[in-house]
Amino acid sequence: MTQESSPERLERWLREVVETYSPTWAEQSVLEVFGEILDEARLPYRKQMVDEERYNLIVELGPQPASLVWVGHVDTVALYDEEHRHPRVEDGIMWGLGSADMKSGCVAAIEGMRRLRERRSPLESGVTLALVVGEEEYGDGAEVLIQELKDSGVLHPWVVIGEPTDLKLCLSHFGYYECFLTTRGARAHAALPEVGDNAIHAMLAWMTRILEAQRKMEWGGEVALTPRKIDGGSPLFAVAESCEAVLDIHLPPNVEFEKVEALLNATLADTRADHGGCQLEFEIAFASPGFAASDLPETLAKAYRDTFSELEPSAFRSHSDAAMFHSAGMPTVVVGPGRLEVAHTPDEHVELRQVELAAELYAQMFVNAGTGGLLPR
Repeated sequence: MTQESSPERLERWLREVVETYSPTWAEQSVLEVFGEILDEARLPYRKQMVDEERYNLIVELGPQPASLVWVGHVDTVALYDEEHRHPRVEDGIMWGLGSADMKSGCVAAIEGMRRLRERRSPLESGVTLALVVGEEEYGDGAEVLIQELKDSGVLHPWVVIGEPTDLKLCLSHFGYYECFLTTRGARAHAALPEVGDNAIHAMLAWMTRILEAQRKMEWGGEVALTPRKIDGGSPLFAVAESCEAVLDIHLPPNVEFEKVEALLNATLADTRADHGGCQLEFEIAFASPGFAASDLPETLAKAYRDTFSELEPSAFRSHSDAAMFHSAGMPTVVVGPGRLEVAHTPDEHVELRQVELAAELYAQMFVNAGTGGLLPR
């Protein structure tokens, strides 16, 4: 029987986990598959309970506490339709939900840890791999992991997050804010709109002002204000008396949220002046500030240069668990296979060659961290 090559093994592992549907709150099935993969890779692991049924998978090699912690999430967004249920491979590309975000990063990291274990040489510093749940919502898996690291006395380990960055090394990270907007008007017969106050009209006017104001700001091109959902009215033949919207806000580290908050308040006041019969309000339901670049340890920088020759730092433009680790005082970088722009879409995919390169990069990071430590440059 021909021995399986590393690229073949990575493709098989990735196909198995992409085949296993794992939306947030329902990750148990894919955790079992990842457990089988870790067993195959001969990597000992433990279950870190997050709630009564869900857990993280933790692999620890070398003396603990670790100097490097690699973190990847096993959950995905919800399935779009049954047509995109199963993975497929065409021309060296795997298509399927979770292929880029971020099951490819997870299997690449497992392969990297497998190579570290196969060296069979003593490690001076510990290395940890954590497969966590809940990232696509509010990061409850990462929260439990962070608390355990703090409780165990870990002093500022370096954290690597394997989100899809097209293998670019992201040393800085955008902030993310989830904003709920609400408008309330007065119901009237649909044939007599002038009698009532249309909450949908007010919401559309407000949202239009927000987006126009963003474009006029000096930092507008750097910020992503994305209306994610608008819901209002009813099946009744009547003027809408309520409307709700969700606005996603992604900010680069150099833009304070207060500037966006001022924009929201100014556009609220202008819209209220034109729609006096409606009540308008907003609240920030979730806030995760971004962070600027930290000084990268030479061992991690060398691992990247050895794999890709050149190191050109970038910024991760979306929300991820990285912000939580950084807020907890742990210097964090983001790098992984796949492109962010195809994540959360029916066309999600990853180049298998990128998964192989990610495995090489992670293996070199693990070896360098385990044998040379992580001192700043």
